[in-house]
Amino acid sequence: MKLYCSSTSPYARKVRVVAHELGLADLVEMVVTDPYTASEAYLGINPLSKVPTLVTDTGQVLPDSTLIVEYLQSRGRGLTSLPRGAARWAILRRQWLAEGIIDAAVSCQLERRRPAELQSEALIERHLAAVVRTLDALEAEASELLSTETVRTVEITVGVALGYLDFRQPQLQWRRGRERLAHWYLSFALRPSMQSTQPPAA
Repeated sequence: MKLYCSSTSPYARKVRVVAHELGLADLVEMVVTDPYTASEAYLGINPLSKVPTLVTDTGQVLPDSTLIVEYLQSRGRGLTSLPRGAARWAILRRQWLAEGIIDAAVSCQLERRRPAELQSEALIERHLAAVVRTLDALEAEASELLSTETVRTVEITVGVALGYLDFRQPQLQWRRGRERLAHWYLSFALRPSMQSTQPPAA
């Protein structure tokens, strides 16, 4: 399998962490790709010009991290399944809150890539305010949300989101006032899957 990805993309990191946790990392070849200067060959694979994109060993193209994670889970074992019923939706809700943190933080980064005269500080502040509110919500639910004994997609998504804030939004100091979330992340970040997928030094 080939995984077209960026070493700084949190979406790609989520996929890479999942692959490690499922014992599939050795079956996935990383192809570093810049979606902003993508070749015609890559655009033929993913016309959206986004990363990550997985090309399976049978040639199927999966152009989204959520699709890729679902596919990898069908190929490997190691992640704890989510429960059924109401508990499942509660966990998925929290997972999507973490996805929202990633989306908002990435949107801030993209806005800052624009020429200075075109950047909207109001838009950046709006995204960062959403990140702060969502961090507070996750902190309030941390004891129910995050397992210290098993790894599920929710733990991976939260871990990648917090790691991305360290990487791109260190000024937020997200640990301040969020002791439970910080304590959990201190342990989770030491997992081999997280250590081996860290973004390069900013």
